[in-house]
Amino acid sequence: MLIRSQDKEVITNMAATNQIYVREIYRQNGSLFDISTDEMRLGYYSTKTKAIKVLDMIQESYINGHIDFQMPEDSEVEA
Repeated sequence: MLIRSQDKEVITNMAATNQIYVREIYRQNGSLFDISTDEMRLGYYSTKTKAIKVLDMIQESYINGHIDFQMPEDSEVEA
């Protein structure tokens, strides 16, 4: 399955990566959560709940046999 990054600048083949994970990024004005592979960042989310929900969406797309997935914007994910 192909996953296109939130900024639409990168496409990664899920079969060629070992893992996709959520990571907290500490910033002066508060934390963000990103979803990354070992090689690249796929998107940013305002809460860990939203980031986990996007991982769930990726998993569901993969299980349902979809060949592509577009990382949603933070505002498109309901926590």
